[in-house]
Amino acid sequence: METLKILLVTMLPLLAGACRSIECQEKPDPPSPEPLPVVTQDSTLWRSVLRFEGPFPVTRTDIFIYRQDGLKDMTDYLRTEGATAELCLRDSLPKTIAVAANARGTFNTAGLKHFDSLGGIVCRLADEDPAAPLMSGIFSFIPGRDTVYSLTPLLCTVELISVTNHFDGDVLAENPRVWLENVNSQAALFKEQGFTVVDPFNSKRVRLPCDIGLYTQYPGIKLYCYPNDLPNPTTGNPATEFVLQCEIAGETRTYRRTLHPLFRGETVLLDVEIHP
Repeated sequence: METLKILLVTMLPLLAGACRSIECQEKPDPPSPEPLPVVTQDSTLWRSVLRFEGPFPVTRTDIFIYRQDGLKDMTDYLRTEGATAELCLRDSLPKTIAVAANARGTFNTAGLKHFDSLGGIVCRLADEDPAAPLMSGIFSFIPGRDTVYSLTPLLCTVELISVTNHFDGDVLAENPRVWLENVNSQAALFKEQGFTVVDPFNSKRVRLPCDIGLYTQYPGIKLYCYPNDLPNPTTGNPATEFVLQCEIAGETRTYRRTLHPLFRGETVLLDVEIHP
């Protein structure tokens, strides 16, 4: 990984001597007050403070800065902790910045010298932390301006809000469990749409806290997946599905809900009804 060079703006005080006029008098005039130091700033550097926000906490950011003309070469790269970054750039020409938040590893910046190479950054669902998932965004940036940018997560959240049993009498839906099928396992970090399922798998089964009887349950269980938003699911690109399974009167019953399309960063809220 390349060594990061942080450009620091050096404040150089210019010392100014105090002048005192001396006249031919018995008592000299009182000294003039000391003038304030003159502070100068290197005019070749353009300072900006950037702040990043999103639906999840921002623990660290990786900022890739590219020219907007020609081959869109990378001019600078910075990794910083937290949601605020200070940039000092050599010119005021508009730039394109690509921001990745909450990355746990390091980036091979040597392979990201051109803007088009960002499409090669692919993330794995298995590496995600739902409390602080990967987020990203691509923005136009004017050096010298302080700006707030909103980032979008890759991760989709499927939350089971409620489950209602519509069987008559005291029939219980026993041992209820939920999971996702045809989950997309990989996604490009800076892609906005057009996600296909890569290496689909079924998520682990999560059991509800108790059987479902006369009263609606509100489990609030959250399941996670990557986006899957092509218009028409196919055998090679199946739709992601939510599955609830339980035993009723000794018989296993399965209830499915197709979740399609699933857009990047989307949260899906589900109310499930169990019918005979």
